[in-house]
Amino acid sequence: MSWLGAVPALPGEHGAAHRDALLLAALGDVPADFVCTHIDRSGPVAVTTLSAHVTGEVDVDRLAAALRGPVALVDDSDTPAARAARAGRDRVDGRCVRFPGQSLLTGTHPAAEVVAVSAIDRVVGIGVEVAPGDPVRTLGFLRPVCADGELLLLVEPAVGGVLRPAEAESPHQCCGGH
Repeated sequence: MSWLGAVPALPGEHGAAHRDALLLAALGDVPADFVCTHIDRSGPVAVTTLSAHVTGEVDVDRLAAALRGPVALVDDSDTPAARAARAGRDRVDGRCVRFPGQSLLTGTHPAAEVVAVSAIDRVVGIGVEVAPGDPVRTLGFLRPVCADGELLLLVEPAVGGVLRPAEAESPHQCCGGH
């Protein structure tokens, strides 16, 4: 098993969930159990990068063609792809779009169960403390974040005394945005 990083050149600038779907579709049958997106700000223009924990054989050339950008296995080089692979491996940065246990987290679950059945290390409240028994209504869409070596699900209070993920699959347009 190894980590790879990529700098995809896929369309999809119209929202994170749309881009996530394109990236996951481009991965196709690549056996990866942990996939994150990152923002690489090292160049003159920030770019979206991808990291994936590969659990089997992968055709790197085919994957590079599907993503329309460079792909690299984790190493010590200073390329955006290698930086992405290290960020995913070390869980220091990124939005997680695929993780172990993700399919089990539909509906409403106590915060402790979210941690117990998935790769999520902690459920962290924004503006609220989270107790192990607090209900988390997943809405069928979770995008935990990597920070300080952990996978964190950020949640906020919602109507009905439940917590909901801070990132929604389809956020509403505001301020006349298009």
